[in-house]
Amino acid sequence: MTGRNELCPCGSGKKYKKCCLGKNEPLASRLCEQNSAAPRALEWLAARYPDALAEAVHYDYFGDPNKEELRAISALPPHLQQQLQINIGEWTLADARLEIKGERIPVHELVLGPGGPLFPAAGKDWLQKLSKHMLGLYEVRESRPGEGLRLHDLLRPKQPDVWVAERSASQSLVRGDILGVRLVPQESGWVISGAAYLFNRDEGLACRDEILYEMRGVDWHSEIAREVISAQISLQWLESLTTERPLPELVDASSGEPILATTDRYRVSDRAALMALLAQQPDLNRDNEEEWTRIVELEDGRFRIRASLTLTKKDILMVCCPTLKLADETRGWLEQIAGQNLRHHSREMVDPRSPRAQAAVKPAPPPDIPPEMMVTIVHDYLRKQYANWINEKIPALNNKTPRQAIRSAKGRQAVIELLESYEHLEAHRARREGGRAFDFGFLWDQLGLPRNL
Repeated sequence: MTGRNELCPCGSGKKYKKCCLGKNEPLASRLCEQNSAAPRALEWLAARYPDALAEAVHYDYFGDPNKEELRAISALPPHLQQQLQINIGEWTLADARLEIKGERIPVHELVLGPGGPLFPAAGKDWLQKLSKHMLGLYEVRESRPGEGLRLHDLLRPKQPDVWVAERSASQSLVRGDILGVRLVPQESGWVISGAAYLFNRDEGLACRDEILYEMRGVDWHSEIAREVISAQISLQWLESLTTERPLPELVDASSGEPILATTDRYRVSDRAALMALLAQQPDLNRDNEEEWTRIVELEDGRFRIRASLTLTKKDILMVCCPTLKLADETRGWLEQIAGQNLRHHSREMVDPRSPRAQAAVKPAPPPDIPPEMMVTIVHDYLRKQYANWINEKIPALNNKTPRQAIRSAKGRQAVIELLESYEHLEAHRARREGGRAFDFGFLWDQLGLPRNL
């Protein structure tokens, strides 16, 4: 907050008390009244209807969770617990109904009706707006850090995008992020009310599809629509936070086998004889005096590493392979060419997803490369990586190439969402590491697809 005797942040060069303080006082007063309205209303509800309120939150918001689900919710980290409380509070005031004397009454009618607590004009106006505008699911189409967001309605995509003034969220959100929020009109434009349900992209799109399925034949302006959308967003958000998911299986690109880093150790009887023998093998590259790499050429002309061999000073040959199958194959190959000169000593296998493997990874110091040059290097790499993408078979497209997939309406939509997911990940990388995001526009152009800008 700017002090009275400090320079005014508007840049006039005058002291704040002589410049914008008087202008800002009415706005500050309205914001104070708005911010105090929700806590006052919730305190009044908790005092008047504690049992009905607790029952509504348990059954309607959380969906009658079992003990395991309740434990998972209580184990959420502090920042998510705080957001959960904000979301519950806003849901209570905007969407909840309390069962009182056998009748389900909207909370906003209790709070704003006769007998409710007293509010200043701005506070009452804010609560009325919360009850009028329902929760929605939006995709970020543009993010200007410190300024705001341009949001696209995923549930009603023909609606025009909405610019939202939002300083804090725009610092972390990027194009392609999906979140459930309630948009409320103010004199200065649309704002996010406070509740926020941030999804990863796949879960956000799945939430959209589920809502659209549930909304078939339902009037979008009805109370049923409000309940369906609110319930699906909150329940699927909670599920995304509390469901433990197995780590994705990593597979070797050349063989399709699960990656399981396997290290075999062999005792060497005759060091010189082994080194001479390894020098004769056509598929071994000698990296230095005591290290070799066994490679194989693939059908598309690329090469894959099958094994790395290291001969230690103590005459131990260490053979590292990315999969168990390759390790078994390499062991057979070595025993065939080296015979009695090698004796297998031990085998160690490590899942690269395990905590042990993750703890062993030490981040390399950042290279001393100018930022703009690093951006150029990354972009050149990505351009080569995706040079033939439209003609490559993609598992996410049922092993069709993007060019093949766009021949059907369903495939076309799948390609569009896949490209949008690439852009989303790249936007987060650029925000995290700095520099410009890589432009995938050439892929959109090659496929003749419309791009959401």
